[in-house]
Amino acid sequence: MGVTISHKFAQKKVFIKSTLDNTQKIAEDIKVKQAELIGISFKIRRVSNFELLIDIGNCETLAFNFQSVEKMNEEKEKKGFSYAHAVLTDDGKIKLDEGYEIKNYPQNEIWYCADFCKTQFSESLVEYIWVAGLIRTVASHCVKAEVNDESDYYHSGILGDVEKAIEKNTAIIDSITGQLEKAGFDVIKKCTQCKKEIKDLDIFSKGECLTCHEKDFKMPTADEVKKSFINSLNKKNE
Repeated sequence: MGVTISHKFAQKKVFIKSTLDNTQKIAEDIKVKQAELIGISFKIRRVSNFELLIDIGNCETLAFNFQSVEKMNEEKEKKGFSYAHAVLTDDGKIKLDEGYEIKNYPQNEIWYCADFCKTQFSESLVEYIWVAGLIRTVASHCVKAEVNDESDYYHSGILGDVEKAIEKNTAIIDSITGQLEKAGFDVIKKCTQCKKEIKDLDIFSKGECLTCHEKDFKMPTADEVKKSFINSLNKKNE
């Protein structure tokens, strides 16, 4: 459970490479001119002319993977389930348009893309802004595009919506955990470093036990201070 932004795209096959080329260039600019300066991890993977993967901070992978209707159908039959096929066809109720007479006019063939990106573990609102911006870049070139943002930021442009949605989902998770504990279930917590079970009072911001926290403690670097400052600015500029 978390703040999720999902997308469904349709694009002519002949234009997919240039669409992703453009998005990749923008991503590379963000990585060099912004992410590296404030210490946020940013990895770009160009799998093929039709697939681009981007890892931003602690967000889940932002994926743009265009497939033909035939390939999606094959994947669904082979694996029994295909997320792209399910959301694009409403579980088989809708037949996707492959393009006008593509056997005679292959330049008309349409490929599709559908995926989602969870951002509840992002350390800064700027990570969410980058995710939404890159999705918007691809959407702007496609013949059809539909984006659903649980925080409404993609459509409203209001940053406060993102943090409110994150806080709401966090509260729901905490509530469920509390109910499980009251019902007699053991909600086991483990240190993110040594993996040993830990008590609530031993948990720090990164989920470390007291021993690991003290062992790894060190004075923050200049880059870490800069990152912390930028994060505080993001919150102030809601």
